[in-house]
Amino acid sequence: MYHLFEYIIFFGLLGFSFLAFILHKPENPPIVLPRDKCESPIERRLYDSLRFNGYDVTPQVRCGAYRIDLALISHRLAIECDGKQWHSSPSQKAHDRKKDRYLRKNGWKVIRFSGQQINGKQLRFYKE
Repeated sequence: MYHLFEYIIFFGLLGFSFLAFILHKPENPPIVLPRDKCESPIERRLYDSLRFNGYDVTPQVRCGAYRIDLALISHRLAIECDGKQWHSSPSQKAHDRKKDRYLRKNGWKVIRFSGQQINGKQLRFYKE
């Protein structure tokens, strides 16, 4: 009689586990859009303007130890968005110059926009 009770418990738990396995619906991983990789409001604004004008822009592209804010990969164009908070001190400016040299050495053309340039007036882009 005691063994019968053990079998009932064992197979009951086994059945419950099997049923839980079948009915479990895994959570969908969150969808990360390229725009969500932009790290600041000025990056998002410039990203949106470039996309609106038909450019294939990629945020946060790695190049060695650095990340390019926005890149037009097919043109090897690195676009840096310089907000006043992160790019105004002498040490930050020296870091930016070092980064620019590294990117140019690795075949990128570098353009820097200040936050004032991005937010000041409507940005205009011209296709070649």
